[in-house]
Amino acid sequence: MIPASSTVLEVRDLRTYFHLAEGTLKAVDGVDLTIEPGQTVGVIGESGSGKSVTAQSILQIVTTPGAIESGEIILRRSDGSLVDLAKLNPRSREIRDIRGAEISMVFQEPMTSLSPVHTIGAQITEAIELHITRDKRKAKGLALDMINRVGISNPAQRYDEYPHQLSGGMRQRAMIAMALSCSPSLLIADEPTTALDVTVQAQILELMKELQDEFGMAVMYITHDLGVIAEIADVVNVMYLGRVVERASTIELFKNPLHPYTQRLLNSIPRLGRRGQGRLDAIRGSVPVPMNPPPQCGFASRCDEFITGKCDAAVPSLVDMGNEHFVRCYLHSEESEPQYA
Repeated sequence: MIPASSTVLEVRDLRTYFHLAEGTLKAVDGVDLTIEPGQTVGVIGESGSGKSVTAQSILQIVTTPGAIESGEIILRRSDGSLVDLAKLNPRSREIRDIRGAEISMVFQEPMTSLSPVHTIGAQITEAIELHITRDKRKAKGLALDMINRVGISNPAQRYDEYPHQLSGGMRQRAMIAMALSCSPSLLIADEPTTALDVTVQAQILELMKELQDEFGMAVMYITHDLGVIAEIADVVNVMYLGRVVERASTIELFKNPLHPYTQRLLNSIPRLGRRGQGRLDAIRGSVPVPMNPPPQCGFASRCDEFITGKCDAAVPSLVDMGNEHFVRCYLHSEESEPQYA
């Protein structure tokens, strides 16, 4: 099936597994995503739900021994051609041409992503020289302009500074400058504000929205913070144990959550006016390790609405309940996924 002509990226039944001595760890186990131009698609879930591995799979940067087992990742390139990223060799010239130029990524912790022995300017300029121009003077001019655009003061000075000389917020702005230096059609932001204080976080989110409007790019925003998602996302995908368990517009999801996991996530958020109402409604237990998981609903062991003989017997299908609101739960549909070996 060819994606709609406006679609930037379409992920279909993506499975990324880690074959370990103890067994097969199914980090991503049948994910579907669609991203349109200029759209912000949120991906939320607890640690271990498969959010980051999904993003790494799109860019073919999954660490060994992980590998894409099956599925499609269809990218519409800037020239209108389609390419299945899942079929590309992670070391091929084609995927290297795509990384940074058409799909960029901002990581959670810039100090582990930026080289400590190269200046900020050199790292931004390297991407520009690789994808836009070999002219060093022109590349430096573009890098300085990008440093200025992301709100870093005194660009000429910052250009020659090293990551450790910048504050956390400045480093994250430098990461964003590097990611946007080649005007990508899709930016993947993997929890880019988690390590920052609330004031800087708000500034970075506002900056990303402004740059998104300016460049007209799509954004895939990965986080566990529902407050951030409510502020920036158009569509939300709730992930649990390697699968999307609910998808809807942001307004619809917050107004009418259908999956028990989504409901519990929303109930666990602190709210103004709840003083004296007791403890927060935390989800009991923790996300299980998806090592050789049985064919059942991933949330079965933590769900208060568990149905014996159904939830523990097969994997429910992701079904459209109307209004583009999809849910994977036997409380709403009897449909099951075919078993995948």
